[in-house]
Amino acid sequence: MRVLLTIFSFVSAMGLSAFAAEGPIRVLFLGHKSEHHNSNLYYPMLQQALGPEAIYFDYATSVEEALGNAGFLRRFDALLLYANHAEIQPGQWRNLLSFVEEGGGFVPVHCASWCFANEPGYGRLVGGRFKSHRSGVFPVRTILPYHPAVAGIPPLEAWDESYFHSDHNPANRTVLQVRDAVPGDPHTEPEPWTWVRTQGKGRVFYTASGHDHRVWSRPSFVPGTGIPAPALHASRRRPAMHPGAGPPCIDFRKIDAWR
Repeated sequence: MRVLLTIFSFVSAMGLSAFAAEGPIRVLFLGHKSEHHNSNLYYPMLQQALGPEAIYFDYATSVEEALGNAGFLRRFDALLLYANHAEIQPGQWRNLLSFVEEGGGFVPVHCASWCFANEPGYGRLVGGRFKSHRSGVFPVRTILPYHPAVAGIPPLEAWDESYFHSDHNPANRTVLQVRDAVPGDPHTEPEPWTWVRTQGKGRVFYTASGHDHRVWSRPSFVPGTGIPAPALHASRRRPAMHPGAGPPCIDFRKIDAWR
């Protein structure tokens, strides 16, 4: 993903945000203080990996700190959520929804699909809600390999929680990756795993990958030096490569919508 290569493909696209001026990409990472889904560990990993690409992070661990002030939220190109926050207050929800609909990016990762159960609109924004999980080593299968969000991303097979989702919202949603069913699953159809969707002028990227270090430490998950990563080269200061010039480098700011 994969996942975080893909996520920052998405984040790079947020250069069209109505809020952030031309320049480095700024991401607000909303984590939590818990060591379960240890955002405190993974935040600095992202800083180290993506800082050289002018993708910079601020970090918050409370919902009020991140979403309580609409003006503060508008300083960022995108919001990344990796945490277990059970509830969201009405004003915080209005700020989040407005941020996305007015052009900001939203990147819920893994357990973020569990969050904010008191707000039905949140599941619709994400595109689905966490329902249950088992665990084990399994691959994630890309079904749209030429989509700009996953093009050129190497496969990931690792131990993770095998999420199942409910309340799927197919509106303006494109599923990019699935997890194939294994014996013991509650259904036999492939489970939507990674998707993008549009919400107003903004975009949402979700992946179910990322329970712990067994995923986050994989080179194909968190970008490392020398790994083909189209998104990392899609900064405002770098033009897209010509076809055949090497690992694909896409100027996502010229893509009007991911559909």
